[in-house]
Amino acid sequence: MDLDLWTSAPETAYLLWQSAEATGADRRAFAEQSIVQHCSMFARFHHYLMAHRTTVASFGADHIDGFFSALEHDCQPGTTTRLRYLKLIDRLSRHLVAHELRSDNPAGRMLAREHWPEDEPIPVYLPADEDARLQAVCAARHFESFKDLRNTAIVALFLGSGITAAELRELTSDDLDTGSARMSVFVKKHGPRIARRVPVDPFAVDVLWMYHGARTEMPCPTNWLFVATAGGKPMKADTLGSCVRTALRLAGAAADDESPRLLRNTYGRRHLSEGKTNEQVSALLGLSSHRTATRLRDTLEQADFGPGLIECALPK
Repeated sequence: MDLDLWTSAPETAYLLWQSAEATGADRRAFAEQSIVQHCSMFARFHHYLMAHRTTVASFGADHIDGFFSALEHDCQPGTTTRLRYLKLIDRLSRHLVAHELRSDNPAGRMLAREHWPEDEPIPVYLPADEDARLQAVCAARHFESFKDLRNTAIVALFLGSGITAAELRELTSDDLDTGSARMSVFVKKHGPRIARRVPVDPFAVDVLWMYHGARTEMPCPTNWLFVATAGGKPMKADTLGSCVRTALRLAGAAADDESPRLLRNTYGRRHLSEGKTNEQVSALLGLSSHRTATRLRDTLEQADFGPGLIECALPK
């Protein structure tokens, strides 16, 4: 690898290093998904350095502190984001020092004072009975309007595939495969998450098949799977949240965080309870780290959440 790239094109240099040379603590090469996530994180750090007129060869502890101060606006307290970035910057600095492109490693001293949070926030999720009632709300039936069908399909896809709100907004009609033996949704690369195809859980298939047919027949100038208007505008984040809250009321369910994240965590927890490994669930969720799956599995040990669905009817 041409070391001059660290000066002329640091993000290209970082990608080449991650792909060809870098290893984790176990001395094994990083998986593709980890490399994508690391590159996304490095790009954010590098953009901060450029905005503050410094480089990967010259940044100091003050720049790292400033970067973390800026990062706090996007991160919830008690999460491991700061530590993950610090470990990435430490590994980068050690590599550059080893190749005499830096003289010191300010991240190393800072990392020695850090530790994993002992009380990470408990992930929000629906217990088994509320999950089952919400699945019942997502059943195919007669809908009064296209909007009602669309909103139900949105909730069904969140709960039946575990995708994020940002990922759902980027879906096109072609991304939902309704013609194969097992319905699935293709999720494009988004941020640190690599592209993946996720099977749709059986309870969501009928309403999504119904919606996809209606959407295909709808004259529209865009190809978004879910549109906010007849003009083809994509869905807004607050509208997606409203769909989730309305469905929760119909299911007689409630949570502290009634957002698409609630349904994503519920999806992951359900699949863990049905026997999937942390690695399998992390892959379904598009995550390179198993930390979310581990935290969701911890909640299973505190409640009776047996495999399979609980049969129930819609609340009257």
